[in-house]
Amino acid sequence: MNRTIVLAALVAAAVLAGCAPLEPAPDGLEAPYPTDERPLDSIALINQAFAAGDIDYTTSLLYKVYAAYEPMSLPPEFESDLPAKCGTPLVLEVQRNWNRFTPEEQAQIGVYIQPITDPDDPVDTDLDDVTRDHLDQERERDRID
Repeated sequence: MNRTIVLAALVAAAVLAGCAPLEPAPDGLEAPYPTDERPLDSIALINQAFAAGDIDYTTSLLYKVYAAYEPMSLPPEFESDLPAKCGTPLVLEVQRNWNRFTPEEQAQIGVYIQPITDPDDPVDTDLDDVTRDHLDQERERDRID
């Protein structure tokens, strides 16, 4: 297949998906930021801090909830003018990991997101264990039953 056609198809797909390449700045003007230094939304900043080990997992989730529902409560290093794209993955992640939060964190987050089950229920749903090993064990158990 002709490389030009393939390249044109990829660019068209990117434009349709909302991923158009940056246009160069007009002559004599600087681009608003280098292409490798684009600003990040608060969720991305929080994810970077977690990946770097600067904050723990439950703190990262708490900050993400603040980013989505109460941005003025975020520490300044996680504030961003860019809006987060969608809150549904955050809500699901918080619900899956509800048992990891301290009661104080649950109270703070519970204002915005409710757990899947009653937090006082002694039955652990194991929703926070979505590791590959756990999922493989679940599949194996289903095959045996």
